[in-house]
Amino acid sequence: MTTTNSTELNLDKDPVLLKIGDRVRQLRKSNPDYINYEVFAYKNNINKVTLSKIEKGENHNVASLIKIIRALDISIEDFFKGIE
Repeated sequence: MTTTNSTELNLDKDPVLLKIGDRVRQLRKSNPDYINYEVFAYKNNINKVTLSKIEKGENHNVASLIKIIRALDISIEDFFKGIE
């Protein structure tokens, strides 16, 4: 039996991760060259599975997210504006 520490975070379908995924997808699709996530991933040397998982709101590493934010050509501050 697995017990969960009360201070442990359950990040499955966390609302913040879902908002981050939505923001990545919205910004990517706002560029006509990147409507397809596979093209965006290929052109920016980002693993397409990683990108897909982040866009779905799945927990992933911060380094991958930062790489995606930089490829979207937006500041980290602007990216997270309004995400709580």
